[in-house]
Amino acid sequence: MFGLNTSKTNIGFVLAIAGAFILSLEVLFLRSFDDVEGFQIMFYRSISVSILFLLYILLFRRTKETIFSLKNNVKEILSGLFLGISFFCYIFSILNTSVASSLLILSISPMFSVILSQLFLKEKLPKQIFIILIILILGLIIIFKNSVSESQSIGNIIALIGAFFFASSVVTSRAIGSDKIAFGGFFAGTFAFYLSALCLLLFDISFYIEPKIMFLIFLMGLLTTGLGMLLLLSSAKYLLGPYVSLIALLEVILAPIWSLIFYSESIRYEEIIGGFLILGSIILLIVFTNIKNIKK
Repeated sequence: MFGLNTSKTNIGFVLAIAGAFILSLEVLFLRSFDDVEGFQIMFYRSISVSILFLLYILLFRRTKETIFSLKNNVKEILSGLFLGISFFCYIFSILNTSVASSLLILSISPMFSVILSQLFLKEKLPKQIFIILIILILGLIIIFKNSVSESQSIGNIIALIGAFFFASSVVTSRAIGSDKIAFGGFFAGTFAFYLSALCLLLFDISFYIEPKIMFLIFLMGLLTTGLGMLLLLSSAKYLLGPYVSLIALLEVILAPIWSLIFYSESIRYEEIIGGFLILGSIILLIVFTNIKNIKK
């Protein structure tokens, strides 16, 4: 039995690490789109993300419930709406601020998740939560205070909003069975598709982009956003949530490194200090949560 559990745990770690690694590569695509509007990126990426999740659902799901049933998928739709908004925030935060700053702020979503879980799912918080919050807020203040431009400040705010809605999606997903966990990803892509199309029309932005760029955006949606998220979702079947959240933070560490290597985007001293505080607070949260669960 021990060997079986160990084997499953190892599978979970491999899936989570692979998912975080693949997600971190998305920044290479985003930084290569010079003359493309954010809404155009969202529109075409959402199509490929939706296609990937739909194919996964049709090929691998075992539940008899249909994805097109609104009555039976209320939680999935709500989770998809929150995740779709976080998709938007991710794109626009990356386009308006540094990769390091954006991802470090987005990484606080586990903290929002804990707070929302306590409020709506009545889960008890660790006693050390206030100390952890102080450390996290201090890291955010350092990053926000040292934003080099108004655009970067806006990008940081968008990242913070994105972290909140991603956490909201995670909390909502806890009530979704593992056999339907991909439903939220499909609805997220669908919501993002319609919302980005509406924004393109409202702001009179052309749907047309160069075929080469369109192909790269489709590829990004399939190989980074879609596949990366699917692997992380699948790892949750074998690993506890806190471990998945911790491994997912690899994206925060790797993405700025890719930007530094391939685009010479420097990481500011304030981002390093603020990042250490934010990541440290998340690690403390996971450690204290696990200690509490072990005592039980």
